[in-house]
Amino acid sequence: MKNYRKDFTRNHARASGLVRNGMTLMEVVIAIGVVAFVVPLILAATTSAGNSRRNAEADTRSAWITRQVQQEILAKWATPEHPSVITTPISFPAFSSKASPTVLAYDRDGEFVAAAPDSDLTARSTIAGAVYLVSVYGEEYFPPNLIGAATRLSRLHIHVHHPANVAPSRRSIYRYNLISSRQGIL
Repeated sequence: MKNYRKDFTRNHARASGLVRNGMTLMEVVIAIGVVAFVVPLILAATTSAGNSRRNAEADTRSAWITRQVQQEILAKWATPEHPSVITTPISFPAFSSKASPTVLAYDRDGEFVAAAPDSDLTARSTIAGAVYLVSVYGEEYFPPNLIGAATRLSRLHIHVHHPANVAPSRRSIYRYNLISSRQGIL
């Protein structure tokens, strides 16, 4: 008697729409369509957020590295024998050139790794641990309002390339142009 009552109740519930076993084909198609539409959007948003974070970090680190390079140049100008990460001679106000800049490699934390060859600017860097490449050169600068003045100035061009281990076309380049006297930035 008990089994008959359970079967009757279950069958009655199914017939009235209260109990269902599974989903209809239309519900499955709609669910797959929603998943197919939403998952790529979530992945794109996650990737975009990660790229934004990396770019913001590189932007901040590049300003810090630029300040370090500037201090190294000023110390080299003040005392040419000064032990420095820049091993090439740096004369005031002009040194290196746009075509052949001084190139330095820095790691993820902004610590100096090694002097880099010019070829690292046109190809993937082969320096282990290099994340940032810094190209720097100076040229004599004559301010328009000080024509004829005895003040000699240098325009420093410091470009930070990130990341160093990818093709140059995929790098972000942070450009800094600083006008400096032998004693410091103006």
